[in-house]
Amino acid sequence: KQEEQVVAGASDGKNNDKLLRTIAAAKAADTIDLEAKAAQKVAQLEQYVRAIKKTGVIMETDKESLALTTQLQDATRTLIKLRYGDFQATTPYRIKLDLEFQSTIPDFDSKGKDGTIVIELAPISLIPYSVYNFLEIARTWKNGAFHRNAGHVLQAIARSNVKQSMPFQEYSKEYPHKKYTVGYAGRPSGPEFYISIQNNSGAHGPGSQQQHNPYEADCIIGRVIQGVEDGTVDRIHTMPGKEFLSDKNKWVLIRRMHILVPKGDGSDDDEYVEFSSSPEVLPDV
Repeated sequence: KQEEQVVAGASDGKNNDKLLRTIAAAKAADTIDLEAKAAQKVAQLEQYVRAIKKTGVIMETDKESLALTTQLQDATRTLIKLRYGDFQATTPYRIKLDLEFQSTIPDFDSKGKDGTIVIELAPISLIPYSVYNFLEIARTWKNGAFHRNAGHVLQAIARSNVKQSMPFQEYSKEYPHKKYTVGYAGRPSGPEFYISIQNNSGAHGPGSQQQHNPYEADCIIGRVIQGVEDGTVDRIHTMPGKEFLSDKNKWVLIRRMHILVPKGDGSDDDEYVEFSSSPEVLPDV
C-alpha cells in the first residue's frame, strides 16, 4: 500500500522521500523481527538436540535424532541468511584472522609480528550449524591464540560469546578433514578449533578417536584459502615447542576476526567486503 502511494505521489518529491524512508524502516524492522524469531527457533531446537545427545544414543542412525538435527539445520540456514546475508552456495562466507607473532617465533627479526589467514567456510547446504557457530564466534570474538603445535594440527583457543561446544557432531562426507581444512577440537567439538596440517580424514573422520560410534567425527568448519602459499600456516608451526604450549609467550595470538561476505552486486564473484569485525584489542589469553 505504501509503495503504491510512492508511485501515486511521485510528483511530490519531499513527501515521496519521507514515505520511502518510512518503508525502508518498516522493512528493516520486519527483518529484525524475523531474525529474532529465527534465533529463538534455533535455540529451542538446539536444546532438544543437546538433550538427545546426552542420552548417548548414536545420533547418526537414530530416527528421532536425525529428524531433530535436520530441523535444526534447516532453521539454522534460515537464521544465517537473515543475520549474515543470503548468498549463492558458490560464494560462501569467509573469516579473516589477524595474527600477531611474538618475539619468540624464530623468524621474528626478519618477518615481524603481523600475519593473516583467511578461512572459507563450508557450504551451508552441507554443515550449516558448524558454519553458523563459527560466524557467531567471529562476530563476538574477544581473544584467542594458537597454543598447540602438534604434528597433525595447529589448535587455537577461542574466546567469544560462544561458550558451549557443538550440540551434535555435524559432519558431511562431502567435506572431509583434508590438509588445510579447519575443524572444531574435542568431542563434543568446539569452540576451540584447529587447522589440519596433514590429511586428517582418518584421524578425525567417522569412527575416529572412540569405539562407541562408528559414524561420529570431528565437526568441520571450512578451509584455509589464504595463508598457505605465503607461508603463514607453516610459520605458526614454528612456535617453539611441541603439543600444548604452557608458555603464553610462545603462542601466536589471534588479535581480530573479520567476517567477509560477497559484494553482492554481481560484478565479481571473487570480490568480498567486510560485514563485521571484532574490536581491535590485544588479546589477554
